[in-house]
Amino acid sequence: MSATIYRGKNLTKDDLKIFIKDSEGNYLNPFSITYTIYRFYNQTCCEEPILETIDMSPIIFGTGKFFAAWNMAKDLNVGKYRIKWHIRRYQDSPVYEEVEEFDVITQIDSLNYSVLVGKSGNLPHQKFGNQNICAG
Repeated sequence: MSATIYRGKNLTKDDLKIFIKDSEGNYLNPFSITYTIYRFYNQTCCEEPILETIDMSPIIFGTGKFFAAWNMAKDLNVGKYRIKWHIRRYQDSPVYEEVEEFDVITQIDSLNYSVLVGKSGNLPHQKFGNQNICAG
């Protein structure tokens, strides 16, 4: 299940987060952890890294609990993105990757939402059949 994040938001521990555990299920601070965020175009095309997020260090908010502290641009393209976490649990262990997809959307306040949705109950991109197309 992918997350939805409003364009221009400063991310917190409630957004793009990851929990690291050892083989027994206990929270663990890994030897190293970084992330990179990518703009994701589609399954057959490609992904492009967001330059200011290449190999960034996350913020820790508890043992084994980290989040991407990304202050995204207010004019960032709306669409699909991926975060790739690179984790090395112990100094002598290999790096492994965790990937999560998420959507960046424009925030709609309650007044605008009722106008956009109208009688159908669908947002404009759903009305016109574009729910699988990246915008921006």
